Amino acid sequence: MAKERLIVVGNGMAGCRAVQEVLKRDPERYEITIFGAEPRVNYDRIMLSPVLAGEKTFADIVINDEAWYRDNAIT
Repeated sequence: MAKERLIVVGNGMAGCRAVQEVLKRDPERYEITIFGAEPRVNYDRIMLSPVLAGEKTFADIVINDEAWYRDNAIT
């Protein structure tokens, strides 16, 4: 049986949190695609100021790294 397609517009905290819940409840149900305006993984935007101030690195504020997208077959 073919998977249903789930398309999420927005690669921010809310969109990815919704995807996390979907995966937790039924990880095999959907073929998931996420569209985002930024060319990187999702990150905690609230913590962007400490990154810009040099107090944290971008890696420190990443919520889901590239492996998470790959492991969950998210395109």
